[in-house]
Amino acid sequence: MSNSVITPMFQPEIETMSREEIRALQLAKLKDQVAWTYERVPWYREKMGELGVVPGDIQTLEDIRKLPFTDKSVLRDTYPFGLFAIPLDDVVRLHASSGTTGKPIVVGYNDHDLDIWRDCIARLAQMAGVVPSDRVQMAFGYGMFTGGFGLHYGLEHLGCMVIPAGSGNTERHLMMINDYQTTVLIATPSYALHVCEVGERMGFDWESSTLRVGLFGAEGSTEEMRAELERRWGIIATENYGLTEVMGPGVSGECEYKKGMHINEDHFLCEI
Repeated sequence: MSNSVITPMFQPEIETMSREEIRALQLAKLKDQVAWTYERVPWYREKMGELGVVPGDIQTLEDIRKLPFTDKSVLRDTYPFGLFAIPLDDVVRLHASSGTTGKPIVVGYNDHDLDIWRDCIARLAQMAGVVPSDRVQMAFGYGMFTGGFGLHYGLEHLGCMVIPAGSGNTERHLMMINDYQTTVLIATPSYALHVCEVGERMGFDWESSTLRVGLFGAEGSTEEMRAELERRWGIIATENYGLTEVMGPGVSGECEYKKGMHINEDHFLCEI
């Protein structure tokens, strides 16, 4: 890969931390998080009591195994606000899952949460090759789904021009790509393929298109789908990952080398 496609880091002081520095930061944040949650969320205080655990017992990252596990049934049983750790008057935005298998999972954000979210999105977008001068077209829907608003504000934070086209109306998307000289498309992989196919039927000249990066997510895909999009569009196609329960998109994403997801480890401690 040539150096010409390598983009700068959004937050190099975070993205180049040593493993020891990351683990020290994670431990400090874990201790603070457990203490904060224990004091403010009755469900966690009760469950920790049943396990005989208090915040002071968390002294290493491995001690996370002492904490109660939170699965989707807990999130549904405490619907809508039972796990919130701040007063509702301090919540400035709500998002939720689709609720197709029962009650939706509701998450709330204060101003500080939204600042963190914007940083995480900006990082993963720049890892994928997006730069402040890019024109980003959003083909996610805007609503309770975290993807649309999460990526929108993160890319604005990076300095990009965001085109909030929303979902559907494929011919209009093609017109915008052509007229606004869009350079980045955000969509599900399957919808991106649909846009490509509709464009080909309409005689859209993909070889002269300004598109160069695709940020795809919100559903599963395959390497074959990626290869097809890159071949037909002549773009870099990357994936990113997030879930409603812990923030939305911004948990991790691929860089231009596409060799796996980079996790924003200063905010997320992952167990497998």
